[in-house]
Formats: sequence, structure tokens, C-alpha cells
Amino acid sequence: MKKFDVIIAGGGLAGLATAAQLVEKNKNLNVLVYEANQIGDGASGVPSGMVNPATGQRARMIWNAEACFRMLEKRVEQLSALSDTNIRLQKGVLRPAIDEDLAENFRLSLKDTRWPKGWVEWLKPDEIKERIPYLKDCSGALFISKGKTVRTPEYLQAYVRYLKESGVTFLFGGPYTIENEGEWTLKSRKNAYSAPKLVIATGFKARENKYWSELPLNAVKGQLAVYHSPEHIGSLPAISAYGYIAPIDDHTLAVGSTYEHHYHDENPDAQGAGLLDQKLRELLPELYPHCQRIGQWSGIRATTPDRLPIVGEHYAQKGLYVYAGLGSKGLLYSELVASHLAIHITEKKDLPFEISLYRFSRMEELREKAREANEP
Repeated sequence: MKKFDVIIAGGGLAGLATAAQLVEKNKNLNVLVYEANQIGDGASGVPSGMVNPATGQRARMIWNAEACFRMLEKRVEQLSALSDTNIRLQKGVLRPAIDEDLAENFRLSLKDTRWPKGWVEWLKPDEIKERIPYLKDCSGALFISKGKTVRTPEYLQAYVRYLKESGVTFLFGGPYTIENEGEWTLKSRKNAYSAPKLVIATGFKARENKYWSELPLNAVKGQLAVYHSPEHIGSLPAISAYGYIAPIDDHTLAVGSTYEHHYHDENPDAQGAGLLDQKLRELLPELYPHCQRIGQWSGIRATTPDRLPIVGEHYAQKGLYVYAGLGSKGLLYSELVASHLAIHITEKKDLPFEISLYRFSRMEELREKAREANEP
């Protein structure tokens, strides 16, 4: 049986970021990333990821936005040097106000939120038309200059390359089980691996693990379509409205996402394609007739009731950790949350309450019961 210091189950954004933060904090750690299928097999593998710190209809700034951006930008810069293609498109994110109520919400966000200097500006309708003539008429827009689009598959592949160069082991072995046998043991069909610490970073599937069945996670299916445009769209920023539109290159854009809380399977379907066609038609009515849908993707996002990630050590099983609930902000949250988790694992420092397992009353209740059961 091969032994490691830490095993990470899951090769998406959460798993890769956790591996990186661990080995960067202690280069002597022997870390295994075990992926049942392929890197980015779940929601992390979306063809194009939008990085947008202004969330919801009130355009509220996300949790720890400056630290999230700082850490993500550092990682993107590092991985760009290892990628054969440009993995980052730094052209901002536009949040058009489709009606006057939304425009008022956005103006209030500018007034009431302490946005970092230079991050956000208000654009009037004529300014928007000048920048994006294809866009439907709107009552103004927030332009988040700090926003960006990341080519997620290329980002993940560069990440794997970096981690392998840093000494992290990768294994792709299909279905597995985990057991506490003094140390944590991950067993695939052919082999077994053990470590004193094991991190479950498998997104919504974390709840399928017998130790984590009580996690407050919701599964939301998201579908995305890729379109070819004969028009040059290289200067187009990402657009966040009715979902999002994000350029991939000068003639290709991604449109997402559906938000399906009830679904029959995890595959792309015709209904999703129709909804995505409609999003593109409504937002870019002059461009839509010239676009051709050339691909479709789907994935299942894990979300929590308060839309923040969930991390921490199991309430009763020492050395077993979870990192899940990135939702639609996976790129933005991944590095900062992984850094907190790595410090928690290696130094036993408390996690920020906002992302801790135990901000949820059910998880705190289970922890208290475990403590009582262990009292003499």
C-alpha cells in the first residue's frame, strides 16, 4: 500500500488548489490527487469561466473579494507561463441593467459598497452602445474592469503540469471507497493508498460519501453552449445578465448557464440548448442571427444555503476534511479558501467562520453530539 501525507479525492478547482496550497506551505509534503475520471470532469471543466465579484441582482461584492482576486491573479499569472495558449482574457465584465429597477440596484451598489478604487464604474446607455453595439437596449450598466474570463480547461491542464513539477502525484483509477483503518485508506479497484489526512473535494458528489451525507449541499445542473460568430468579437467583455456570455476567442463565445434544481440526468439536452439560444438572442439580438451553436456542455454545481464554500474537518472522524460548495464562483474562491484549508490542516488554525462547516446549525449539532459521545 502506497503511503502519502495527504490524499485529495477530486481533480477540480478545489482539489488542485488545495494540493498547491499544501505543497507551497510545506514542500516536503507527499500529496496524492486521486481523480476517478479526468481532470475537471465535473463543474470545474466548464469551457469558459467568468470571474465576476459583483453578485446577485444587487451587485453585492463577494466575500473577501480583494484577497480572492489577489490570489487568483497570482495563480493565473503563474500558470499562464506553463500554458501553450492564453488562458486569461482581461476585458472586464459588463452587468447591463435590463430595466430601471435593476439600474437603481446597481447604482446603490456603487454608492453603498466600498468597491476598491478602479474596480467598478457606471456606464450610461449611449456609452454602452458605443462599446458593445450588439447589446440589447438597457438602462445603463455596471462595468467591472477587474473582471475577466478564464479558459478553464487550459487553466486546469496548466495547473496539473505545475503540480506534477512540484512533486504532487496524480492517479486516475475509477470508482473508489474510503475507510478509516487507523489511517485513511482510499481503495480503487486495483490499488490502495493511505494517509493520515484525506480531503474530499468532489463537489456535489461529496454528499455521496458515507461520512459526509449530512452536508448542506444542493446540486444545481448548469448547461452551457458554445457558438461560432463570423463577426469579430475579440473586444467583447464578458456579459453577466440572464446568466452570462463570455468570449473564448475572436470568433467563439460561451453562453451559460441554466440553473436546474430538478433534472433527470447530468447530460446536455435539447431543452437546455433552446434556453441558451434564447439567452443569446435576448442579450445580443443583432449578433444572434449570425451565430452557429457548435457545442454544448453540462455540469453539476454544488451550492450551499448562503452561497459560500464549505470547508473543515469532520465532526467525528479525525483527519477527514471536505472542501465543497464553490457554486458559480469556483475560480474566484478556489485559491483563498484552499489557503485557509491548508493552514487549518497543517497548522490547526481555525477557519474563518464564514466558510466553516460549523456555521450551519446541523453540522454544529453533530459536532456537539460527537463531543458528548467521547466524554468519559
